[in-house]
Amino acid sequence: MKLFSNICIFIILGVFVSCSSQSYVNRGDKMVQSGQYYYAQGLYEKAYKKSKDKELKADIAFKAASCFDQVNEVRKASSWYRRAILNRDTFSNAVLNLAYAEVKNGKMEEAEENFWEYLDLKPEAKAENDPSEILKRISTWEEYPGRYKVEILNDFNSSGSDFCPVYMGKDTNVIFFSSTRKLNGKPKKDGVTGDFHSNIFESHYSNEVIRKSKKKKGRKATSRKVIVDTYQWSKARGVGDTINSEWNEGAACFSPEADVLYFTSSRKITKDNQGTKIFAVQRQEDGWGSVAQLDLVPDSLSVGHPSISADGNILYFVSDMPGGYGGNDIWMAKKSGSSWSEPQNMGRPINSPNNELFPFIKNNGDLFFASDRKEGMGGLDIYQAKRQETGVWKVENMKYPINSTADDFAMVFQTGQEKGMFTSSRKNGNDDIYRFDYVPLQFSFSGKIVNSETNEFIPNADIHIVSSNGEQMDSQVSEDGQFNVDLDPELEYIVMVSAEGYLNGKEQVSTLGIEISRNFKSVIGLKPIEKPIELPNIFYDFGSWQLREESKTVLDGLVETLNDNPKITIELGSHTDYVGSESTNRDLSQKRAQSVVDYLIEKGIYWDRLIAHGYGESKPQTINAVKAKEFNFLAEGDVLSESFISKLKEKERDEANQLNRRTDFRVLSTDYQPGPNSKVKPGSDSSQIGNTLIKDLSEIKGVFYTVQIGAFNKNTIPPILQKYKVVFRGSVDDSTVRYTTGIFDDLEEARAEAGKISETGINAFVIAYNKGKKITFAEAKKMKK
Repeated sequence: MKLFSNICIFIILGVFVSCSSQSYVNRGDKMVQSGQYYYAQGLYEKAYKKSKDKELKADIAFKAASCFDQVNEVRKASSWYRRAILNRDTFSNAVLNLAYAEVKNGKMEEAEENFWEYLDLKPEAKAENDPSEILKRISTWEEYPGRYKVEILNDFNSSGSDFCPVYMGKDTNVIFFSSTRKLNGKPKKDGVTGDFHSNIFESHYSNEVIRKSKKKKGRKATSRKVIVDTYQWSKARGVGDTINSEWNEGAACFSPEADVLYFTSSRKITKDNQGTKIFAVQRQEDGWGSVAQLDLVPDSLSVGHPSISADGNILYFVSDMPGGYGGNDIWMAKKSGSSWSEPQNMGRPINSPNNELFPFIKNNGDLFFASDRKEGMGGLDIYQAKRQETGVWKVENMKYPINSTADDFAMVFQTGQEKGMFTSSRKNGNDDIYRFDYVPLQFSFSGKIVNSETNEFIPNADIHIVSSNGEQMDSQVSEDGQFNVDLDPELEYIVMVSAEGYLNGKEQVSTLGIEISRNFKSVIGLKPIEKPIELPNIFYDFGSWQLREESKTVLDGLVETLNDNPKITIELGSHTDYVGSESTNRDLSQKRAQSVVDYLIEKGIYWDRLIAHGYGESKPQTINAVKAKEFNFLAEGDVLSESFISKLKEKERDEANQLNRRTDFRVLSTDYQPGPNSKVKPGSDSSQIGNTLIKDLSEIKGVFYTVQIGAFNKNTIPPILQKYKVVFRGSVDDSTVRYTTGIFDDLEEARAEAGKISETGINAFVIAYNKGKKITFAEAKKMKK
């Protein structure tokens, strides 16, 4: 019985140990050593859930993140790096890797924060290699893009990974590519990625379409070829069991005559086979011949990603065999009869301590390849290598838009053309096939529209663009506030942005004299009109209401805002601190507000769009998020009342008082329409009162009525006229001028308006006119019949 109990205890302990956190970690580590990242990350996830120790959880999370990084699942990698940092906030390597993952995710602001956090944790790294330099490269290259137009090829792409496209020699109407889409049966999943094993597919560009009939009971489904009006890519189909196996088939190329297909495969020919090898298969009229492995390296070494030179005599490929510079390198072998010479490393600067992959040798001898070296935009970037007259290779990054912050690789060109295809994971992190074409100078204007107060995106704003050649176009901002519009060379543009509830915004862009492609980038902030908008740096001398010269610069900006928003009317508000009496402050603030209004009128803003209001000390400043960040002794929502300020320290009181001394404006209406008398304020210039004379109303057809406000000496401008937006002027005699307001078709409507005016103490009455001449009511009545 005792023996039985001991056996049970050992069994229980064995089960406990086998399911412990460390057990899962150990098994995960073994999977990583064999390259089985998909299975490894699942074991690490189980280990993380079981572990209670924060330090151990940090290490486990980092290992899980690294697995997702290896298979380009960067969103999941980011999530696990955050977990590692959550358990150990000084985990510098996790912070750095998270920054790079966020770059690949396209989250530049988050990446920048993590780069700076990494440099805070490890300041010595900046002197040797500042990781934040990648953000500067990305920003510059996106602003000045290369002369390529890039578009995704939705014809080929699937929910799986689609990659490594190649043309069938010079025939650009036939494309071969690799894909992890399900081919047939129940394919196995790859322990590296968790996807189905990849196979090689083909598609044809043709106007022949296969139409299948519906399967009817007792009959087989039939198919037939149909000729259609437009050319299109056919549905991708596997190239056959001769080439495709139950293992991975990947990067491929054709011989110059397109009669031999070279491709990468992880199939096992002998038990000694390790990794991938390059295979060749002859194309025949009725299909494919036998597949043969190229004798390039011993079976214990791995090779792949073949590319053949234009004369068919040099094979370029990838291997991590000994003698390289680190990681995978690009090698070459020369044809020698029916075999290949001993491989030679391409050397520096083509190869680096990082990975060089997917070579493509163009017909002019230029070599294109992908690399994850540090001088890129993140992940794999495509590079071009040109051999100089000295025989030395010059290597350059292809930059944006060929490259992105995600993985970009496997570039191929059409023979003799500056266009072709490549692979990128820039869309949702999934490998897709893109096409590219060399184009003339390209210009675009892109960015985002935000609330200038909260910095939040403004969706669906309208964009109106006017160019210096008179052409106009309209666009709309996306749901996430983003916009992108194409521009033409040698033009100037004014870009107007409008959104309901906001003041219009404006940007000016010019492509004049620019000889390189450029993407102009901007963040356009729109001011919300629901709250007063502060005008910074409006200064006066103590106790004075005269504007200083430096204040006028700010007001010139307000003039521009009012011109850009011609339908708004505003109230200019001036506010003071609590120094001095309330009545003195109110009077001073009124004069200061009026001085701003007078300046705006002087700059051509119509008087009836502006109202001056001096609030004195009655409306203390309410602190917003921006000011709370600037002044650490204040919090968002604080109201700088006299009692609040009295509790602050002396220096803080001075700053709070300064915040209360401000000038702002608020929008009163958004439907302003100027009237005949809007340009010159009644009472300000006797020669300009009433831009429209009564006799000028002769163009109005038929009888109309207007209300007389009063008749005055022509040298006297009564203040009462200032109450009316539209004032008409007409002579009574040599010394007297009549002023009227309004135009009415109906006599009763005119009398009702006269009644309202009379209630204010003015002896208003209605006058009838026809063709600019005064007539009697009896005459008007006859004419109305």
